[in-house]
Amino acid sequence: MSGSHPSLTSVSGSIGYYARELYRRLAHYRYVRRHGYPDHGSLEAAAEEIIVERASGGFSSGGHFRGLWPRDLCFSAPGLLAYGFRSELHGAVDWLLTQYDGTFFTDVQPDYAAAVPSAGVDTFPALVIALDAVDGLLGRADRLATLAAHHRERFFDEGSGLVSRAGSGWWDSAAHPRVAYNTAMLLAALERMAVAGIDSVYTDAYDRIRETWIDRLWTGDAFAEHESSSVLACDANVVPLYFGLVDSSRARSIVTSLQALETDRGIALRKRPFSIREVHPFFWLHRDYHYHVWPWNSFAYAIGLSRYGFDDRANAEVERVERTLERHGTFLEIYTLEGAPYVTRGYAAAGDFMVAAALWAQYRSRNDR
Repeated sequence: MSGSHPSLTSVSGSIGYYARELYRRLAHYRYVRRHGYPDHGSLEAAAEEIIVERASGGFSSGGHFRGLWPRDLCFSAPGLLAYGFRSELHGAVDWLLTQYDGTFFTDVQPDYAAAVPSAGVDTFPALVIALDAVDGLLGRADRLATLAAHHRERFFDEGSGLVSRAGSGWWDSAAHPRVAYNTAMLLAALERMAVAGIDSVYTDAYDRIRETWIDRLWTGDAFAEHESSSVLACDANVVPLYFGLVDSSRARSIVTSLQALETDRGIALRKRPFSIREVHPFFWLHRDYHYHVWPWNSFAYAIGLSRYGFDDRANAEVERVERTLERHGTFLEIYTLEGAPYVTRGYAAAGDFMVAAALWAQYRSRNDR
C-alpha cells in the first residue's frame, strides 16, 4: 500500500475472505506453536524495527493481520509521528480516503478491501483522527463531509441519539453494538473537524450527541458499554480518557472504577468474558478474546491516565506490561491474565503488533521516558 497505491477490489464480508483469513490464522497458529514469537531483544529495538518495517510496507497491523486496519492506524498515528513517518502516514490516510466507494472498510489488503464482520463503524472517525494528526483535514474537507453523511445514515440512530446501529468496531467479536465506544470515537472525530472548521451533517448535532452519551450511558461511576449492559469494559472508558473527552471529575471516577480491572500483568479488557450468545459465530471458540490483557489498550490507558494527572498510575501500568513483554521481546496483540501469549484453540495472538509498539512509543515520547 505504498508507492503506486493500486485500486482495490471490495470483497465485503465474503466467504472467500473468511476462508483466506482462517487459512492465515491457522498457519500463524501452527508457526507460533512451533517457533514462538520473534524476539527483538529490548522493547526499544522491537518498537523501532516494527514501526520502520510497517511504515515501509503499507502499515499492516502485524502477525497474521496482513492488511491496514484504519482503527489501528488511528491509534498508531502519534507514535508513527514520533519516529518521523509523517509523509508516509499522510499518504496512507489520503489513499484510504480516495479508495472509499460507499463501504466502510475495516481491513485493507494490498489488492482488496473488506468490511468484516460488517461495515466499520469506527472507520470514518479513525480516518478523521489519523488525518488530523498530520494536519491534513482541510485538504479533504469535502470527502470527509461525504463520509460523515454516510456514517450518520448507516450507523447513527436518530431515535437513541447515539451511534447504536450495527457495525464492526474495535471489539469485533461482540454481537451487540459497542455503543459507548462507537459514540466516543465519533465525538473525538467531530471535535477535530470543528477545530478545523469543517462542516458536516453532524456539526449541529455534536452537543446533543455528547449530552445523550452521558445521560444514557453514564452509570454514575463509569460509562456502560451499552444500554443493555453495565459490565465494566475498557473500550467504553479508556477511549474517553485517551482522547480527553470527559471533565476531570468524570475522569477521576472512571479511573477509580477501572482499578477493578487492573491486574499484576496489566489491565484486563472487561470485567468478565462474553458468553457464547454475546459473540459472533466466528469467535465462538474465542469468546474470551476481548477479555485478557491487550498491551495497546494498556498503553492507551496509561496515556489517558497521564493526560488527567494520574502519572503514578500510568507509569505503574506501563511497567507491568513492559515486564511481561520483555520476556517475549516483541509487542503482542494480546496475552492472558497470567502473562502468556494468547495461543489457544487454533488462534495465536499476533506478534510485532504495530499499534501496541506505536502507543508505547507515544507514551514514552509524551512522558520523556
